[in-house]
Amino acid sequence: MAMVKAMGSQPILNQTFSLTCETTGTIYSIHWMRNGWPLYADNRTDFSMNNNTLTINSVQHSDNGDYKCFASNPLSNMTSRNYRLIVNYGPERPAVTSPDIAMTGHSVTFNCSASSQPPSQFSWFFNGSQMVAGSVYETGPLTLANHGEYTCVAFNNITGRNSTVSKMLIVVEPVTMAMVKAMGSQPILNQTFSLTCETTGTIYSIHWMRNGWPLYADNRTDFIMNNNTLTINSVQHSDNGDYKCFAYNPLSNMTSRNYRLIVNYGPERPAVTSPDIAMTGHSVTFNCSASSQPPSQFSWFFNGSQMVAGSVYETGPLTLANHGEYTCVAFNNITGRNSTVSKMLIVVEPVTMAMVKAMGSQPILNERFSLTCGTAGTVYSIQWMRNGWPLYADNRTDFSMNNNTLTFNSVQHSDNGDYQCSASNPLSNMTSTEYRLIVNYGPKRPVIMSPDIAMTGYSVTFNCSASSQPLSQFSWFFNGSQVETGSVYKTGPLTIASQGEYTCVAFNNVTVRNSTVSKMLTIIAPVTMTMVKVIGAQPILNERFSLTCGTAGTVYSIQWMRNGWPLYADNRTDFSMNNNTLTFNSVQHSDKGDYQCSASNPLSNMTSPNYRLIVNYGPEMPVITGPALGETGHNLTLNCLASSQPLSQFSWFFNGSHVATGSVYKTGPLTLASQGEYTCVAFNNITGRNSTASKMLTVIEAIKSVMVKRNKTPISSDNLTLTCDVTGRYDTIYWMKDNLSLVLNNTLNSDITISNNSLHFSPVKVSNDGNYQCVATNLFGPHTSPKYQLRVNYGPLSVNISGPVSVVVGSVITVTLKCSADSRPTSDYGWIFNNQSVLGTGPLMAVIASLENAGDYTCVAKNPVTNISMSKTISLDVPGHSPAPPFLSRVGLMLTALLALSLCL
Repeated sequence: MAMVKAMGSQPILNQTFSLTCETTGTIYSIHWMRNGWPLYADNRTDFSMNNNTLTINSVQHSDNGDYKCFASNPLSNMTSRNYRLIVNYGPERPAVTSPDIAMTGHSVTFNCSASSQPPSQFSWFFNGSQMVAGSVYETGPLTLANHGEYTCVAFNNITGRNSTVSKMLIVVEPVTMAMVKAMGSQPILNQTFSLTCETTGTIYSIHWMRNGWPLYADNRTDFIMNNNTLTINSVQHSDNGDYKCFAYNPLSNMTSRNYRLIVNYGPERPAVTSPDIAMTGHSVTFNCSASSQPPSQFSWFFNGSQMVAGSVYETGPLTLANHGEYTCVAFNNITGRNSTVSKMLIVVEPVTMAMVKAMGSQPILNERFSLTCGTAGTVYSIQWMRNGWPLYADNRTDFSMNNNTLTFNSVQHSDNGDYQCSASNPLSNMTSTEYRLIVNYGPKRPVIMSPDIAMTGYSVTFNCSASSQPLSQFSWFFNGSQVETGSVYKTGPLTIASQGEYTCVAFNNVTVRNSTVSKMLTIIAPVTMTMVKVIGAQPILNERFSLTCGTAGTVYSIQWMRNGWPLYADNRTDFSMNNNTLTFNSVQHSDKGDYQCSASNPLSNMTSPNYRLIVNYGPEMPVITGPALGETGHNLTLNCLASSQPLSQFSWFFNGSHVATGSVYKTGPLTLASQGEYTCVAFNNITGRNSTASKMLTVIEAIKSVMVKRNKTPISSDNLTLTCDVTGRYDTIYWMKDNLSLVLNNTLNSDITISNNSLHFSPVKVSNDGNYQCVATNLFGPHTSPKYQLRVNYGPLSVNISGPVSVVVGSVITVTLKCSADSRPTSDYGWIFNNQSVLGTGPLMAVIASLENAGDYTCVAKNPVTNISMSKTISLDVPGHSPAPPFLSRVGLMLTALLALSLCL
């Protein structure tokens, strides 16, 4: 029997707790397990001397689990049922979930929870007075009296501990009214004005808004009495607007209706709208306005005498006597203030005539010229205009004292235009009709429009123009000889002889001046061929390489391109004087691409076909891929790669001797002689270069077989050695039992040792039974032996004789005895009668019940492997006077019962 029992009280967090393993029978060792895993002593776990008591010094949550103890001796073992250990703890600090604030008339539910094993019991207190038990407490409809502290107490009846947490509940009444009212007199500009917010309910805060935007205190705005009064220290126009107050608590709020604030002010200084000057016979209307709230009342005065009331005053038909000062007075009956403004009115007569006339000869460029303005009527001023824009005096333009004469000291092209003069007084004006001024000049130096260059076989048109008033007459000359008249000259089909100087002469018959210009015409032949050619050897990395551009026709310039993009000289790229040769001083991989040259003159161009430049290089240092380690008897493949253009050719050398060609080298079966240096040589037949890389191959002897061998037959209590027999070279050996690594420790395997490649049992025991393997390792990994099944021979440990069993056949009674022994392998059995006669062999002995067969029967059990013998004797007594010996009577009864049972079946 094996059973786990708790010692003392329940397991409580951070306290000491013990389990004991109660057993019956002979116990050699006890082992403990939690959740199926072995337990070992550590800084919190202790075992008693014989391991029957497990003590946890400070129980933790991690100790929860199913505990078992395993009791054993060499011939038997037993594992207890699970003991479920649950650590009791807590309660930890409770957590209360509930609102922090609630409104009168509503109810609130408090929920309390606490981490605890077993679950806690809960009690509720309000302001120190106990109310109810349970994790949930729900109030009735709230009043202000329910405001206070609610406390939850959690209690664990196993740990005897409690824990407490409190929560404040704030009870408020809803906000039911908010209204803005004015305090005192009406708001007047620059005076103090206040508004108050009247409310009902529990108020946490009051906020003010103007036109929907929040208001904050500043140098003119104050809030007092918990924000319920807003005071504006100096009311301004910017304070106009709709005011609201917002009353709030965390569960309700209310916003007042708008209060429209209109600032009373003024009147400010009035403004009079009316003409400053008027014409006799007309009437004038004076309008007076003043910024004011409420609107002002008005009165009018002329030269100090009151005339009418109202904002508008209209005169009758004017005479010169109406000239004078008109005054408006504005009055505000709320602010009690007035303000005054005056305006002068001037009375005049109209202007009746204006005309522009030229003085002297026609206007000629750079000569003096004058215009005069004839007028009639009362004239205050004369204004000159050109093309509708006013004219002012400058370093070339003068006006007479009264502006009626305009003089150009030196007429310029910029003076061309339509001229007018405007005569005016403040109430009337008259503008003359337009006088068109056109400045005569030129001709200036002509301009020839034509190409500078032309191609043979084509014709060219020359256009000549010259700035002149009036228009010029034209003549054409080629290399000094006249060829045409008129502004246009067109040649016939061009030849090389058509190249030369073409001259245009312009003449003005009014200014009697002429002007000349010449232009050179160049004749060229078209470009008809371009082709990129290689100069010298093929392009090789880091060497010099040149391309030339072959052309036909007149070539002005050559442009080189790579992949469609223009090329320019740099520190590696040069162009010849005329650009027809491109030279790479040191060709690089980046120079790869499609090259073209484009030859052109001003009238034609041609681009060559692509020349594909591929840079030959390498081989660079090869890279050998493949294992660096091999086993005898195995094949091995090495691969060689090298960056190269064109692709490299490869050769393989072993320890300096040529062994193969090609990028792949595959060995035959390896021997220890295959160890050494393998060299790959890459060769480029264009660059004429080669490159070499080497790799060392280490060959080790393969492990051919691994076998477990024993030194003798395993017999209990004898020493036994298992040896790992390895064919081949190895580095380490380790042992496995039942597919798990064999780890020796002083407690469970104190009688097993490992030395070199042997496993020693001193002595071997039945508990060592199992499947054993040894694992030999080298650089290629583990090699595992077949399983060796160890079955330890023992005994016999005990001998038992069962029976007798009697069988009646007619008048003969036969008695059978059976001998058994605890032994491996099964023992051989022999029978001795009265310590003298040898009756036979085998586990069964049958004799006839008679007086001569009464006596001592001895069974001798012998293990053929251990050579150990053990015996057991039983006495058979057959009294001569008894019709049936007692044991035969019993046998008869047994037989009768068996016969009866067989009949029932």
